[in-house]
Amino acid sequence: MTPRRKIRAFVLFVLTCPIIMFWCLPLSACSSRLDFSAEFYYVCYSCPGDSLSASSISSLVSSYGGAGYIVLLDGKYYVTVAAYYNESDAQSVRDALAIKQLECEVVKAEREDFTLRRSEDISAEECLSALRTIYSLSVMCYDLANGLDRFTIDQAAAKSVLDSVRDSLEGLQRADSAGALGTDIARMGAECDDVMYGYILSKDVRRLQIILCDAIINVDLT
Repeated sequence: MTPRRKIRAFVLFVLTCPIIMFWCLPLSACSSRLDFSAEFYYVCYSCPGDSLSASSISSLVSSYGGAGYIVLLDGKYYVTVAAYYNESDAQSVRDALAIKQLECEVVKAEREDFTLRRSEDISAEECLSALRTIYSLSVMCYDLANGLDRFTIDQAAAKSVLDSVRDSLEGLQRADSAGALGTDIARMGAECDDVMYGYILSKDVRRLQIILCDAIINVDLT
């Protein structure tokens, strides 16, 4: 090879290197993993796993005082009665329902792989803050539903708690400039409005709680 060809080959190598490096680093350059995980334990009414059967049973579960919200996990539909944050609480409720001839099962829903595609419009910190807020709101609803069942929280106090939940969701929606969570937040806000309309029932608050939990499990940030 002549000296001139060596120079031309070297220049070509330098010019193509950035392109090669760009294609070799798509994951590190274009996405980031959020330091967040969540797990919930749904007490679900036993039923066939198709959507039609689940829909027909949802109103029945609601008439028993359960949430009646349908979740989809691993390709199977479940009609939820309630949601808990540790397995022992969920198992205790399932056992209590069995005494009343209500056959239920405990289904674990968990999520650890929260990966955010990097964008100029949204940051990992913003998404992480939103997920933590939604999780906290779900716990608020859980405590509220328990308080209503035990008659330790009256309607005025319940409305105040739900007002705080609604305000927090509105704040998240305003902050979600890139629309990463916009659809989910709007749905949660609409459900919160429905729960607050008229007399506040614990089963409706539990439904809202499970919608918040389900949003975390199924959120798509990519």
